Amino acid sequence: MKTIIHDLDKKNLKKLKFNDCDYIIDANTCKYTCIGCFSCWIKHPKKCIYKDSYSNMADILKNTDELIIISKSRYGCYSSSIKRVLERSIGYVLPYFTIRNNMIHHLSRYDKKLKITALFYGDINELDKENLYNLVKANSINFNASSFDVKYFKEIKNVYID
Repeated sequence: MKTIIHDLDKKNLKKLKFNDCDYIIDANTCKYTCIGCFSCWIKHPKKCIYKDSYSNMADILKNTDELIIISKSRYGCYSSSIKRVLERSIGYVLPYFTIRNNMIHHLSRYDKKLKITALFYGDINELDKENLYNLVKANSINFNASSFDVKYFKEIKNVYID
C-alpha cells in the first residue's frame, strides 16, 4: 500500500492520479501538534492522545510499503501541516535509541522497511535542496526505511507520482 501525505489544496489534488489502493492523508486538516507527552510511547503505545484521524499514524505506517510526502518547501523544510503529521507519527518508532550511520536514531518498533519518497514544490534554491535532501535522509534513517528519494518541482502543476 502507498500512503500519501500532502498539503495540496483540493484543486491541485484532483490533478494527481492515485491508485485505488493509495491511502491519502490531507495534512491541512491536522490541527494538533505533537506536545512531546510520550503517551504514544509509554501510556498507550502507538496511539496519540489526540482523538482524531491522525491518532493512529503508527498503524497506518505499519501497513505502508511506500510513504509519499508532497510538501511545499518552506525554507528548506516541510510545510507546517506536513511537519505536524510526521510528528504525530512518532509512535511508529520506539522511545529507545540505537546508532545507525554513526548517528543516534530511534529503535524500530517494526521489522518493516518502507520506502520514502518526498516531492517538494515551490521556489527552491540549491541550499534548500541540500537541506531538504538531508531532512528526508534523516527521517528515512529514523523510520528505518529501505530507501528514499527526493524530487523538486518549481510549480505544483508539475508534481507527479510514479
